[in-house]
Amino acid sequence: MSYDFATRQVCPHKVQFEAVPVDANTRKYAAFPRPPSSQDVTVYIDGVQVPKTGLYSHAELPFSKPEPYRIKRDINDLLYLSIGFEPPRFIQLTPGSVSAKDMSLRLQQQLPDLSVDVDNKHVVIRTRQPIQGTGFQFYDPRWSDKTNSLPTTSRVLKAYSEVGIVPGRAATGVKIFPGWSVERDTSSPLVESKLLVFEDSLPNADPLVELCYSTTAGNCRRCFGTKLEFDYRVLNGTYETVRNVDLLSQEFDKFLVTKVGSHWKWNWLGSGLVDRIGGKGNTAISNMSALITIDINQAFSVYSSLKQQQDSRFPQQVVTDAEYPLQLSSINVQLLPDDPTVAIVITKIVSRSQQPVDIVRVVGAPNPFSLLNASSASASGYIRQLPSGFDFGG
Repeated sequence: MSYDFATRQVCPHKVQFEAVPVDANTRKYAAFPRPPSSQDVTVYIDGVQVPKTGLYSHAELPFSKPEPYRIKRDINDLLYLSIGFEPPRFIQLTPGSVSAKDMSLRLQQQLPDLSVDVDNKHVVIRTRQPIQGTGFQFYDPRWSDKTNSLPTTSRVLKAYSEVGIVPGRAATGVKIFPGWSVERDTSSPLVESKLLVFEDSLPNADPLVELCYSTTAGNCRRCFGTKLEFDYRVLNGTYETVRNVDLLSQEFDKFLVTKVGSHWKWNWLGSGLVDRIGGKGNTAISNMSALITIDINQAFSVYSSLKQQQDSRFPQQVVTDAEYPLQLSSINVQLLPDDPTVAIVITKIVSRSQQPVDIVRVVGAPNPFSLLNASSASASGYIRQLPSGFDFGG
């Protein structure tokens, strides 16, 4: 069975990684080129995704002293640590002359919620995720033991001194980029105009801000209000494909809208349909309809010949009955009475399986596009309000 990559899809009206300029004076505002249809917006600054609450670093704290660490039992073998909002707890250190690697392995076993590594013979403790506020803290035991009478207080303070920790030291995340919100642009007369507003000025003087969001159909540059787009789509790691009747419809659709002579190798590929609408010397409606019909017949003749050759010369591709064009049974060209640059072209192809395939195209400036529902007059709303009684039937 032969197939092609699917190109006609229902448009999600999604704007992907659109770069927007930031107000040069305040570095706090950026205007949406197209109004977002919801608050579902993703913001990237200099290639990094920034949450609405802002982007923070990991909270980390290194031991200021390098290895080896000389730990003595019941002398300097306790750390006093709290993570987040948890109460502090004692961490037992292994006695002996301990390397930074061994110290990090021992601490990692006791602190699974944190990440413990070694950097240039120093132990480094950090949170596993970026965090706003305090990630962890080495408590000073004298805060609760005012008289220094508990034996654990001395052991903790001496351990801090041995590894290089200031009692009471806290590790906090550093704000890298400020938080943001989507608000109405009060300087614009259009109610749907929106601004991206940052809580604080961006730290770098020339930031690259990119936005991902969904817009409305009328403002979509992918489908221009038609609610259909023509692009490849990847599903589960592979391209979506079309076969049988869908393949026949898509292939002939490509023939109709490809300009003859535009292909770099096969200059016979396509039709003159796109250039025909509004062409000079074709002002008579009857003449234009007849010429469009000729263009479509010629395109179908070339396309049908190619499918016949594929069927006979490449049997391994298995051209199915549903995708084999047997006959172009009807062509219906309807021109807008008040606009010679736009026409509705309706074609019906019968496949070898005797299954009819309807293709409806709006052809003209700026570009041709398919209608989502060929059988309903409501499809006219995708381009303009057509005159009453305008027929979309095949």
